[in-house]
Amino acid sequence: MIRGLARTRVRSARTRDGRRAFLLAAVIILLSMATSSPVRAAGGPTRGEGVAVPFEGFTDRNGGPTSIGGAVGVDLVLGSTSRPYLPCQNYDPRARTGDAFVNACQERGSYTTYSRFPPGGGLLFPAGYFMGNSQPDLVRGGLLRTGWGARTAGLSFEFYPDQAHDAEIVHSRFYIDRFDHWTHGWTYSVAIGRIALTALGDPGTARISGQLTDRGRPPAPGRVRIVIFGGHARSSTGYPISSFAVRTSTGSSDWSSGALYAGPQRITVTDTATHRECVLERPRVLGPDSRIDLDLSRPGFGQPGSTCTP
Repeated sequence: MIRGLARTRVRSARTRDGRRAFLLAAVIILLSMATSSPVRAAGGPTRGEGVAVPFEGFTDRNGGPTSIGGAVGVDLVLGSTSRPYLPCQNYDPRARTGDAFVNACQERGSYTTYSRFPPGGGLLFPAGYFMGNSQPDLVRGGLLRTGWGARTAGLSFEFYPDQAHDAEIVHSRFYIDRFDHWTHGWTYSVAIGRIALTALGDPGTARISGQLTDRGRPPAPGRVRIVIFGGHARSSTGYPISSFAVRTSTGSSDWSSGALYAGPQRITVTDTATHRECVLERPRVLGPDSRIDLDLSRPGFGQPGSTCTP
């Protein structure tokens, strides 16, 4: 599912202020807080108030407050994990039309919520993350009865460090699609706990870099988009997390992924001028010195074994 969701996002990827790697994002949502630890549901109660994820936020590697700021974008997935529908990404900015409840998305066409935190600011979601059944109408005011909490198939969480640290800090992500613990009207997922921010050079990190050319010359700024998903890490409770990176050509003949979690990586390279796209699978990427050279003029962008379209 994670890769399917990634493909959905990548088709309209862009950046804003160097921060939003896939689509424009920000967040406001009506979050209600539960007051006790979740317990397993008895008798299969309904979703009630909505769904909740016991995810508190980010720490440094020693469990203390982070020394940098950042943000977390959350995608709401309706439908099913295998056939996802993302209501907040279903928006046409030219026609200003989209999902029936698109006014509940703080920046339409992007994440459902986007929450910022400052350096040393403590845990972002100390009581957990809540997706309720009502959200504020950010255009007309009042509340929208979206039923999103009851209809949630999954929630995808993606972390962005402050732009000054974008290349050196791993962009972590995780996906939740099972909610089976219930308390006080909320249906909870398994506990995620906290995620320690990880910098390039820390144990378990990696980086990919190389040349990026077209017949020996650097491609124009913005012509090439490189999207990477993969790697392995764990939250404080042992829940599996991965990393992502999005890079666009800058007019240089070199490119770099920035910090990643070490492990298998899927790299999608898109030439926006020709609409050619190639996917590279790398089963084992370790350390800061992995290299992939790309040449837009060659089959597979110069990488044998690539899967390309058209």
